[in-house]
Amino acid sequence: MYSERKNRRHSIKNYIMIWSVGFALVLALAVAGASFVISRRYLQENQRQAAAVSMQLLAGEISAGLDSTELFVNWICIDTTISDYLKHVIQSEGDEAKLRLLRGESVSCWEHLNQEFSTLSIRGLIRRVLVSVPDGSRYLQIIPSYDTVNLASPAEIIMNQPYFSLLLKADHLEYAGLLDSPLSPHYSRKVIPVIRPIYSTTSTQQVGWVYLELSQELVSRSFDNYSLAEDEQVFITIEDAASYRYLDGVFTPSSLPGNVVSCRLPAYNWTVSVLPSGMELSSRSRGYLLVISLIFVLIFMSGLFLATVLKGMITRPVSSLLSKIEKVGKGDFSRDPDIEWDNELGDIGAGINDLSMNVSALMEKKVQDEKTRQELEYRILQSQINPHFMYNTLNTIKWMAAIQGADGIADMSTALSRLLKNIARQSDSLITVKEEFQLLDDYFTIMKYRYAGTIGLEYEIADETLLSQKINRFCVQPIVENAIFHGIEPTGGAGVIRVGLFRIGDDFCISVTDNGTGMTEEEIRRVLSGKETTSNEFLRGMGIANVDQRIRFAFGPSYGIRIESRKGEYTVMRLIFPIQEVCNA
Repeated sequence: MYSERKNRRHSIKNYIMIWSVGFALVLALAVAGASFVISRRYLQENQRQAAAVSMQLLAGEISAGLDSTELFVNWICIDTTISDYLKHVIQSEGDEAKLRLLRGESVSCWEHLNQEFSTLSIRGLIRRVLVSVPDGSRYLQIIPSYDTVNLASPAEIIMNQPYFSLLLKADHLEYAGLLDSPLSPHYSRKVIPVIRPIYSTTSTQQVGWVYLELSQELVSRSFDNYSLAEDEQVFITIEDAASYRYLDGVFTPSSLPGNVVSCRLPAYNWTVSVLPSGMELSSRSRGYLLVISLIFVLIFMSGLFLATVLKGMITRPVSSLLSKIEKVGKGDFSRDPDIEWDNELGDIGAGINDLSMNVSALMEKKVQDEKTRQELEYRILQSQINPHFMYNTLNTIKWMAAIQGADGIADMSTALSRLLKNIARQSDSLITVKEEFQLLDDYFTIMKYRYAGTIGLEYEIADETLLSQKINRFCVQPIVENAIFHGIEPTGGAGVIRVGLFRIGDDFCISVTDNGTGMTEEEIRRVLSGKETTSNEFLRGMGIANVDQRIRFAFGPSYGIRIESRKGEYTVMRLIFPIQEVCNA
C-alpha cells in the first residue's frame, strides 16, 4: 500500500511536467502555425499586389500602342483622298485608258498615306500597310521593313486567310491573335493582323479594305522590360479567346493556369497575366520561418520553466499531505501543524488534521450505532407476525368449521388465508388478469358475508385472451373496495359492482362500475391525489392513488386510472394497461 501511494506521489510530478510541457508545446505550435499561415498569406498578398501593379503598367504600355494603331486605321478608313482614289479605281475597272490616267493619282495617294504613316510613333512596330479595292486587283502598300520575298498578289493572299472575312465584317476593330505573317512566311516572329473595310465618303458603298500587320514587339517589348523570376510566367490573352505564354522572345499558345494575377487593357478585350514566382515566395517565407521558430523555442522554454516552478510549489506540499495521511492510516491521529500553510493546500492540511482528531470518536460512534441497529432489528423481529403461521392457523380453522358444518366460516377462512398467502408472497409485482380476478373473488367472498348478500359482483369479459395479460398485483381490489365503502354502503341499500375487461386499440381496460352515490369533480381530484384511505388493515397503502402511481411506474405515464362519475347515480373507474406479447409455454 505504501509503495502504491509512493508511486502515485511521483506520478503527480510527471503529470505536472507532462501537462505543463504539453500545454507549452501545443501553444507554441499553435502560435507558430498561425504566425506562419498569416505571414505566408501576407507575403502572397504582397506578391500579388506587386504583380497587379506591374500588370497595370504593362497593360498601359500595350494599350497605348493599340490606341495609336486604331487611330491610324480609322484615319485610313475615313480619309477622303484614299476613299476617292479607291472609288475611282473601281469606276475605271476594265478601262485601261482611265487606269493609266490614275497612275499619277495613285502615286499622290501613296505619298499621302506614307506621309501620315511617317508621323506615327509606332511605325517601327508596323511591318506592312496595304490598302486595296474589294477584289484585291489594285492596292497600295507600305513596307517599312526589308522583305526579301517578292509577292505578286499580296492582296489575294490576305483575302484567302481564314480570319479575313471575320475581321472585315466585325462591327468594330477586332484582333485575330498572334499569328504567322501570311506575306512573310520565313519571318520567325508573330504578327497581329488588323483588317477594316473602307467605305465611300458620300455613300454606304464599300470601296476597299485596309490590312495592317502589327509586329509582336507591340507586346514583347513591354514584357522584355518586366523582370521575370526563374519560375515566373507571363501571358497575353487577345479578345478573351486566344492566350499565349511569352518566354525568351517567343509567344506560345497556352491556357491560363490557376492563381494568375490578371489586368485587363482599358477599352480592349485584351488581358495581361502573370503567375507569381513560387521560389521567390518560398525565399521570403524562410526569413519569416526563422522568426517563427525563435518564437516557438521561447514559448517552449517558458513552458519548461513553468513546469519546474509548479513542481516545486505543488509536489512538496502534496508529498507532506500524503505522508500525514499515511500516518493516520497507521493509527497516528495527532495534529501536525507543519501541513497548515497559508494557502488552499494549507486548508486541506487543516482539514486532514481535523479529520484525524475525530476519527476515534467517529469509530466509537459507528460501533455504538451498530449496537443500536442490532437491538432495533431484534425488537422488530420480536414484534413481527409470521404470515405463514397465520395462514396455517386459518387453514386449521377452515377444516374445523367444515367438520362442524359452518360453511360460511369455512369460506371466509379459505378466502382470508388465500389473501394472506398472496400478501406474504411479494416477489412478483406483476400477475395475470386472471390471477388478480381470483384475488378479487377471495376478497369479495369476505365482503359478501359481511354485507349479508346485499352487494353483488359481476364480470363482463369481452375478450378472453386478455386474461393472460400482466397487471400490477392488488390493483383491482382497492378499486372494488372503494366502490363498496364509498359508493354503495352510504346509500344504505343493495348494490351491484360490474367488472369489465375489453380491448382499446393497442391497450386494454379493466373497468369497475358501481351504482352508488357517485362523486363530484373535487372528490375525484382528492381520490387521485391520495387523500382517500382504505379500511382494510391488510391492504393499507394500496389506495386508488397508489394503484394509479404503480401502474404509471410499471407501464408509463400514458397509463393509469381514469374516473367518470355522476353524483347520486354511478361511478366508473377504468384501469388502462398496454397489451404485451404473451409467451405460451
